[in-house]
Amino acid sequence: ELFTLQSYEICYCEFISIFLMFFLFSLLQSDVNTVCFADESGHLIYSGSDDNLCKVWDRRCFIAKGRPAGVLVGHLEGITFLDSRRDGRYFISNGKDQTIKLWDIRKMSSSASCSTTFRNNEWDYRWMDYPDQARGLKHPNDQSLATYSGHSVLQTLIRCYFSPSYSTGQKYIYTGSSDGYVYVYDLVSGAQVAKLDYHASTVRDCSWHPSYPMLVSSSWDGVIARWEFPSTGKASQPLVKTRKWRGLY
Repeated sequence: ELFTLQSYEICYCEFISIFLMFFLFSLLQSDVNTVCFADESGHLIYSGSDDNLCKVWDRRCFIAKGRPAGVLVGHLEGITFLDSRRDGRYFISNGKDQTIKLWDIRKMSSSASCSTTFRNNEWDYRWMDYPDQARGLKHPNDQSLATYSGHSVLQTLIRCYFSPSYSTGQKYIYTGSSDGYVYVYDLVSGAQVAKLDYHASTVRDCSWHPSYPMLVSSSWDGVIARWEFPSTGKASQPLVKTRKWRGLY
């Protein structure tokens, strides 16, 4: 089974023997930036798009309905990335409103009750700083469980993740940032517990090893860096794996 993203659509492909079936589901008139399965059952799918909404799709019924099972409201700008806790209940989203939000799908509402009027259509995250007057604003119908801020989501679709279950119990959230840092937040308190400093440009993606106290990050500075966390809990200076300087043409 495979899900692919296209502008304004999610394409669901189910492989049965040699047959390929396509189902297209309209997601309003907004780019869909991210999609993931909720858990290993494959029944529920989460998606995030530039209409500021996180949507929950139930594969067992959305072919007939043609609409999401529910939506979650809270972001003021588009969604760049989603990561599921793999329990069919909780997930996080990174937003262009410079926040990560934690969600419980049991709080989702019907699509009919949603409003996307809070989007700032005059601002473009690709080349503009986030407006100071917009920082600290909250959606009046915010359904998220928690909000994490401090990192920067500009220029590209920055990723965020739960820390590994085996080694950390998923008690942290970590994310890249357009200011060149990797940020780590405490899931429960929301406190920033680490700010990894090495890169000279935007950190788009990072990955925490599932078993070892080790993290890798990739940046627009052409560097892939590996971080190790000693017993003190503080990250050591990264061991640089690759550096490639690109010229401007």
